Amino acid sequence: QWLFKKHHQSKVSYKATTFNMRTISPLCALALCANQSNGFSFRGIPTTQRPSETTLSASRRDVVSAIPAALLLPILSSPVNAEEGDLTSQLFNPDGSVKDGVETEAKERTVEFSWDFSKDLSVSEDGQNIGTTQSGKQVKLKYKYPFKWSDGKDGDVIYFDRSEGTNAKACKRVTVFQAEGDADIERLKKASLAGVAKSVGAPEDTLKRLYKSDIISGRIDYRNDQAYYEWDMASAPESCGNSEENLGLGFCPYDNIFLLSATIVEDKLYCIVVECDSTKIWKLASSDLKRVRSSFIVDTVAA
Repeated sequence: QWLFKKHHQSKVSYKATTFNMRTISPLCALALCANQSNGFSFRGIPTTQRPSETTLSASRRDVVSAIPAALLLPILSSPVNAEEGDLTSQLFNPDGSVKDGVETEAKERTVEFSWDFSKDLSVSEDGQNIGTTQSGKQVKLKYKYPFKWSDGKDGDVIYFDRSEGTNAKACKRVTVFQAEGDADIERLKKASLAGVAKSVGAPEDTLKRLYKSDIISGRIDYRNDQAYYEWDMASAPESCGNSEENLGLGFCPYDNIFLLSATIVEDKLYCIVVECDSTKIWKLASSDLKRVRSSFIVDTVAA
């Protein structure tokens, strides 16, 4: 049990709320990226009730936001074997990219394709143009994914990871698209406030759940002097019945994770969406999934 204390700059009072740790632990684990040092904020839940009352009426976002960082950090942090010396943090940056000075072998598959500049929506799913999208010669797009993930040509489904401890599909799909119409960098700067899915112009038919997702974190990365706006987002089913997945707080836990990276090239908006639909797989493959996102590059093709 803990008490949400009064903010030193506010006169709003907060109430004491008791959580069963067996119940709240899954919620903490599914907060995904709250332990990152990218500005995830924590806040109390304002109420006009008397301090003695313990009834909580809040959304998933309110409850996750109100969990103290001290509680989230030990639960969300992956256990590290002291003998291994936390090799992951030695080799990779928090965004999943390889640290400077670290040499890596060519153990990645590269997906590369080209389009022409257009005011129409263009979409590629897992490296294949879909709908009315056609190949072109004006802009080149590429990303990479781990070689240990199947390319779908060896008898396994695409992205299947046969690594010990995983033996499952590590990524639901990778969607790359050029949004309709023209765009400028201001559109990406304001995306967190205006709505990320709407701002990047995500296709509603294939990425419908993205429009109802919560923003977990956001950042700006620079690759080849080009700004890429990145967001970690997650969505939950509208209902999970009376199963144990219903946390007893009036909502279900996240079950779909979206990793986005968007940039502007020649007044066109390009975005990659790396999707994972299993929290179990997310715990095992989150670093790989983030590296796929950070490998996304968009370049114009010289005439």
